[in-house]
Amino acid sequence: MSECIDKLMSEEKYFLNDSLSLLRRMTGFSVVSLLSLSLLGCGWTDSFFGGEDNTIPPTELEDISETVQIHSVWSKDVGVGLDEAFVDLKPAITDSEIFTIDREGQLTSLSQGSGSINWQIELETTITGGVGHGEGILVVGDNRGEVIVVDADTGAIQWKKELSSVMLSSPLVQDNILVVRTGDGRIYGLSVENGSQLWVYDRGVPVLTLRGNSSPLLGGRELVFTGFDSGKVAAVGIQHGRLLWEANASVPRGRTDLERLVDIDGSMILVGRVLYVVSYQGRIVAIDALEGEVLWAKEMSSYAGISADERHVYVTDSDSNLWAVDRVSGDMLWKQDKLAYRKLTAPVAIGDYVLVGDFEGYIHIISRLDGELIGRKKIDSDGFHVQPQAQGETIFIYGNGGTLAALKIN
Repeated sequence: MSECIDKLMSEEKYFLNDSLSLLRRMTGFSVVSLLSLSLLGCGWTDSFFGGEDNTIPPTELEDISETVQIHSVWSKDVGVGLDEAFVDLKPAITDSEIFTIDREGQLTSLSQGSGSINWQIELETTITGGVGHGEGILVVGDNRGEVIVVDADTGAIQWKKELSSVMLSSPLVQDNILVVRTGDGRIYGLSVENGSQLWVYDRGVPVLTLRGNSSPLLGGRELVFTGFDSGKVAAVGIQHGRLLWEANASVPRGRTDLERLVDIDGSMILVGRVLYVVSYQGRIVAIDALEGEVLWAKEMSSYAGISADERHVYVTDSDSNLWAVDRVSGDMLWKQDKLAYRKLTAPVAIGDYVLVGDFEGYIHIISRLDGELIGRKKIDSDGFHVQPQAQGETIFIYGNGGTLAALKIN
């Protein structure tokens, strides 16, 4: 356990933000510490507590009638994966390529169709966020707070820049501006050419937050949407970084820092002019993307994120139940609870199906019509944390152990 605390105070120090010494000053471990440790994968041990482990066990998988099957198109080992860290290293996908980064800094370009490797480089640093892609560059962040920009065609490093804190999500690129969210609540606008700072928007963070950040989301060519650890969502101008509107996705409640956690850590999604956001111990909300008005809100707790299609929003809650929500009204349409406590990824919607990955490395197929489990396949025995991604009829998923798989549903 002491090794785990040392890790928190070094690589993972930012999740306690401006109170880094809090963990060291405690005479005993509070529930705040326990939550933080468990979210980082440090675990709860009988020897440490001197008692029983009361963690709710994952639901055992039941036999199902598989009406559809998952077919593996190709799979490729692209490094050590997440290396047991709670990091969101989502691959970047273009029309023809996929770019992956592992925890130890191995950056790989693969052909989307065949999975063959185009090039591979070693950045030789501990990665905390990425991959961002756009305008011929790839962007990742490391545990020193550096943003590293490389050429997307060759992997050659173009420039590095140290920011005020680490990048825990994927950045975005638009009109020669690189937008980076850092763990201390800041959003940076940097020059794609040389990394010079064009603007910064500083929202700050609570004393205690979950480990992770929601990735910035582009709205057209002018807006950037970002969710914060305070439960707020902000829209800023990409050219100047000025605040255009701010909305409360969730409002902190309770007397303790633990009870008041309302982080927005999972993916947000924009459909038309409506932004959908979910927070931990908070709500799922629909927000008018131009005005910042909350159109509807329902109680929900999630740190994984959401997906959507033309009718529904899909969300994995913090107990690993999967929900379908009506996009227009916010009404709950169905709930799939047979995968509870299996540490599900955020969902991805594709065709008539919704897919999630779990901690044992299974991909589960759920009918989008009624939420029934209709197929599954084991892909990576180390499990999944990163949200699957759909490109056309193909699903790409990056396993914790470093396996990138391309899948299709038959």
